[in-house]
Amino acid sequence: MGYLLQFTNLVVQILFGILIFFVLARFILQLVRADFYNPISQMFIKVTNPMLKPLRTFIPGFLGLDVAAIVLLLILQCTELVLTHLIAGYGLHNPIMFSIEAIGLLIQHAAQLYMICIIVIVVMSWVNPGAFQHPLAQIAMQITNPLMQPLRKMLPTQSGIDFSPILALIIIFAVMFLVAAPLIDLPHTPTFKGP
Repeated sequence: MGYLLQFTNLVVQILFGILIFFVLARFILQLVRADFYNPISQMFIKVTNPMLKPLRTFIPGFLGLDVAAIVLLLILQCTELVLTHLIAGYGLHNPIMFSIEAIGLLIQHAAQLYMICIIVIVVMSWVNPGAFQHPLAQIAMQITNPLMQPLRKMLPTQSGIDFSPILALIIIFAVMFLVAAPLIDLPHTPTFKGP
């Protein structure tokens, strides 16, 4: 692949990565019922509304889940995969394999988002414990609380040190390596052919 194609591929990955990050963050913020009026939440809402509103006219929510956001995430991830495969000159999988790879990549993106939030909380607690009033810290805590609260019960604070973020990061890495990676690799695994 030539340098221009490599650059084009990179630009496609960056643009779609940003869009996927915003839609995924909005979906997770709705899922954990984060503060709607937080400036960070409002930013995600303003950026994603133009994409989500048209889908919501014919894709209703279900059991409190924003199904339109899930559909949009799959559309964005599959579109990125198709474009990057075409630019790189790879053959296209069948739609089922593209969907499996897209689901694996979305799980990986969600795990990375949780990892970023945990790191933000840990760094802020070290650098400036009073910074938890910052909107970014509040959002990071609201996203990670459903994961961190059970872990804090299992692994109580020792000598004022909270070890639950380490356990949370181990769980996140397990999801990335044992769930997301096999789904991403499945379409690229050579199939066994008998004699």
